[in-house]
Amino acid sequence: MHYQTTTLICPLRISQIVSVHYFEYAVDFSFAGEAHDFWELVYADRSELILSSDAMALRLPQGSLFLHRPMEFHNVRSDGKCAPNSVIVAFCCDCEALYALSGRVLHCNAEQKELLGRLIAEAKQAFQPPFDDPYTDRLERLDKPKFGSEQALGCYLELLLLSFVRMQKSYAKSADQDFLKKENRLQEILSFLADQVEENLTLRNICARFSMSESALQKLFRQQVGQGVMQYYRMLKIERAKALIREKRLNFSEIAERLGYSSIHYFSRHFKNSTGMTPSEYAGSVKARSHIEQN
Repeated sequence: MHYQTTTLICPLRISQIVSVHYFEYAVDFSFAGEAHDFWELVYADRSELILSSDAMALRLPQGSLFLHRPMEFHNVRSDGKCAPNSVIVAFCCDCEALYALSGRVLHCNAEQKELLGRLIAEAKQAFQPPFDDPYTDRLERLDKPKFGSEQALGCYLELLLLSFVRMQKSYAKSADQDFLKKENRLQEILSFLADQVEENLTLRNICARFSMSESALQKLFRQQVGQGVMQYYRMLKIERAKALIREKRLNFSEIAERLGYSSIHYFSRHFKNSTGMTPSEYAGSVKARSHIEQN
């Protein structure tokens, strides 16, 4: 029996990676701007970013992504109030479908956030650090990279972009109202938790606020966020603590009190369990990095 092969149709291929960065910005961070002949993906991982591209300026909310098209002048800055984190990936791709995605705020679901996380993890298995140096102009391969890490990185980026292209095409035909309802409700809850990060919310408080049962709320978070509600809320507190440390306006006791911790000792223990560092060690690492960048 004679079998015929089928050449796969691959409309979206990542031909080259330019850079992979994860930044923890200062509260007053501002980048003057640039333009280049490749795509740039910007993801707001913690807090929001202020983006400008050509004649347009917008706020990129936490958990959202933006694509800058080739040769588009763009810049990024903090809002002057919070210290944000971001993922920035620059790459080459000839797929015309990406132009339909550029210039719009793209909200990431749990699966897309997972792909971003895996992309960063594979970059660390393939290339030498640091990944937070804005002056890095090329990726240096590790002497002994994990097998297939560069290919995996490219695959995760392709899957991420494909998911947005499919979503955009699906919405253009007919929106899934049930999906949109869940997404809108989730975004409302995420925004509420972020706004109330300095309070002491309980699961019962959150359920009452949105008229949801505990099981329904937990199911929504497990499906869309990949973790429990209170686990996510505690993570927000730690990220807010990190931002406050970088802002250098409050001491550790004041930060603990502001975020609703019963004591500085409980705050320090929770911070170390979450980050692997004490607040003092984290502050030192940020200070050292800032000193290096300034020199």
